[in-house]
Amino acid sequence: MALRPLAFGIRLRDGARTLRVRNDPRDPRRFLVEDVREGEAPQVRHHETASDAVRDAASTWRRRLN
Repeated sequence: MALRPLAFGIRLRDGARTLRVRNDPRDPRRFLVEDVREGEAPQVRHHETASDAVRDAASTWRRRLN
């Protein structure tokens, strides 16, 4: 089976906060969710599948509303 990295990325911005989903540069089969807030250290979470990474990003983005 051919190995294909994520053909697109996700970037969500709200004020000083940015949430990104992208391929892990060290292992293209894995995915990163980066939560960057101004003035804070970035939080990076690793996921084995794209669906897990997108689910984590959606959950994180919804939590910002509360």
